[in-house]
Amino acid sequence: MPYIPPEVVARAREMDLLTYLRTYEPQELVHFGGSTYCTREHDSLKISNGKWCWFSRGIGGYSALDYLIKVKEMPFTQAVETIMGNLSEAPPAFVPAPKTPKEKVLLLPQANRSATHAVEYLHRRGIDYELIDFCIQTGRLYESYPYHNVVFVGMDADGKPRYANQRGIGSDFIGDANGSDKHYSFGIPAAAASDTLCSVRWRRRWAFLPQYWTFPVSRAVRR
Repeated sequence: MPYIPPEVVARAREMDLLTYLRTYEPQELVHFGGSTYCTREHDSLKISNGKWCWFSRGIGGYSALDYLIKVKEMPFTQAVETIMGNLSEAPPAFVPAPKTPKEKVLLLPQANRSATHAVEYLHRRGIDYELIDFCIQTGRLYESYPYHNVVFVGMDADGKPRYANQRGIGSDFIGDANGSDKHYSFGIPAAAASDTLCSVRWRRRWAFLPQYWTFPVSRAVRR
């Protein structure tokens, strides 16, 4: 067996498997999900957080050297020479695949069978019943279950819910639902086209929303 100096072995062990595959065998690397990868040859061999594990065989390791010896069954010296030989050459440029922005998936809170608590809460805050009913009928407002928060829904131009803000009825809780896109905040379309927005103040504070509520002048809030 050819002699390999310890410092050479130590350097070979520094290369982790993910880096090795990305650089020298990118065709063998398959993205499994999140920060986890597998190999095209062995889908039960998972690579994540600097470690790898071949679950179907119950073996694993940290370095590319371990992988070449245990999975590729290379002799120790050949595995070291393979890594060091690759390191001595200029590695091919690794160009990561462009990331496609993922559309946020809005997780709306479960709706209560009725909105009695929400309606009375908003009316006590000075909001007209007619306006509350309009929001409920158009899907912009409802009461959640089981916590009975008021849920304000923001929609896109096609009427699809894209944002939801929850306001506690009996507490100070305020929070956006998971997946909310703030580009589509809660609002009520004007009855007619207009370039003027109307913001309502109530008792020197903004109305019941954490930010504001805009609505047609014809549906005014009772002061």
